[in-house]
Amino acid sequence: MKAFYRAAAELLAPALEMDVSTVEGMLLRPPKPEMGDIGFPCFTLAKELKKAPPQIAGEVSAKLQAAEPFAEIKPVGPYVNFVISQKALIAATIDKALSSDWGRSDSGAGKTVVIDYSSPNIAKPLGVHHIRSTMIGAALSRLYAACGWKVETVNHLGDWGTNFGQLMVAYKNAEENGKNPGTDIDSQLKLYVEFHDLKDSNPAYEDQARGWFKKLEDGDEEAVRLWKIFVDESIKGLQTLYARLNVTFDHYTGESFFNDKMEATAKRIEEKGLLEESEDALVVKLEDVGIDTPCLIRKTDGATTYATRDLSAAEYRQSEYGFNKCLYVVANQQELHFRQVFSVLKKMGYDWAEGCEHVKFGMLSFGAGVFGEERTTGSTRKGNVIFLEDVLNRSVAKAREIIEDNARDDEVKNSAAELAEKVGVGAIIFTEFMQRRMKDVVFTWDKALNMQGESGPYLQYTHARLLSVIRKSGIDTNGADASKLASTLERGVLMSLLDFPASVERAVSENEPSIIAEYLLELCAVFNRMYSDKKNHQIITDDEALTKARVALVEAVRSTLSNGLALLGLAAPEKM
Repeated sequence: MKAFYRAAAELLAPALEMDVSTVEGMLLRPPKPEMGDIGFPCFTLAKELKKAPPQIAGEVSAKLQAAEPFAEIKPVGPYVNFVISQKALIAATIDKALSSDWGRSDSGAGKTVVIDYSSPNIAKPLGVHHIRSTMIGAALSRLYAACGWKVETVNHLGDWGTNFGQLMVAYKNAEENGKNPGTDIDSQLKLYVEFHDLKDSNPAYEDQARGWFKKLEDGDEEAVRLWKIFVDESIKGLQTLYARLNVTFDHYTGESFFNDKMEATAKRIEEKGLLEESEDALVVKLEDVGIDTPCLIRKTDGATTYATRDLSAAEYRQSEYGFNKCLYVVANQQELHFRQVFSVLKKMGYDWAEGCEHVKFGMLSFGAGVFGEERTTGSTRKGNVIFLEDVLNRSVAKAREIIEDNARDDEVKNSAAELAEKVGVGAIIFTEFMQRRMKDVVFTWDKALNMQGESGPYLQYTHARLLSVIRKSGIDTNGADASKLASTLERGVLMSLLDFPASVERAVSENEPSIIAEYLLELCAVFNRMYSDKKNHQIITDDEALTKARVALVEAVRSTLSNGLALLGLAAPEKM
């Protein structure tokens, strides 16, 4: 669509005596397709020209001669409207949608983005509350890559802290009692719970945990050995779950990675004259940039802070990757923290800090009855956390029930387990994109697994149905004459296809993957309006050329749907 907007602006600019880019920024999509495909509003010219907008639209239209890529230029009320020619529309959709790079561009070529997402505290299974950061970040990584950016994905694990001292106490206690405590991620969770049971019965265990963590900080051989085992086994467990979600990371650089780098960062802050003492702590004051709360760099005991660590991480990432953007996909509760960190980076004189951005999002909660009661997350040691694996397993089980109850195809029945994994996991993933990321999400099974509503399974089912139509036709669409697609509903599908590349670009510019979800739902709705009109839009007809053109249109929609689902991390099943 971008190319058509540019072409319209280049035609309009001389007639309006305006800059092409200014005109392009004023263009919009008419509310009804019969009005045209691109509109220029004349309201803003009325005062200067002392004429009514409809009169201006008529006079401007009269100065313009329609030529490719436009079939018509006409005044419609206060607008100058452009109608894209069928030839140009087909060339921009059918011909391109069937290629492997459909929706891709080189708009970000030569640029690098670092995306920090998921970032759980380890030594326990992934909680469901991490699904939002994980899936939003993963989708952004694919979207940026599709626009030509070099993408570096980072999982900034919480792999340091007194909880590791607690694990060591529980582990050693189990060994002393002749038990084999295990070190995989589930065993670590048990150790964590066992420690708190021990501490509740004898508070002295808390001192032992602090002692073990001190040993770890001091490089004690046994403490370091156990810590490395806990970290490695945690990452293995996380990667197994990430694989189910189609999520990978380029770098697992957790908090511990920056232990030997924070002193240098704090020193640079001091050398810039930014450190001030406040209640025996060292801070950077930020009132001059509108932040009342100072950024804590050193605590009263001399220890560094999360802010120091994030400052050090930002410096490292710029040095290592030379990023143009560094995105932090973290819940909106951390907004103040990131405002502080980015402000300190700017005060340190780093121009690249302008590229640091907090991609914040709302909370996820479960409606009453989903897990027995309404809750979000809670204390791990009290057993109130909802683990992501449990949610995925339950979703897959529910999806399998639906598939087995409704499948009419023996092949679908025989592959129910494999299909249920795709549909069940896809349902959970798509929930994260059903509305804009800043809105809170209330999860219900009815919405997530609705095969007829706005859900991941609905899109997956539509994809499988499109493939079924293609298979049944048995037609090779090479050389299809797409000019046969001349009806209003067919043109509506073509116009919807045309919006796909622009939707990808907009999702990147706004860091908003839900734009792709909205687009896919709209594409399916537009296609289904045509498809359900059996009287006028039967796919298989007696007219061989028309049939070939319509099957090509079905394949273009299927290809676009497949590409869009892949960007969000969902599988595109061949049969359902």
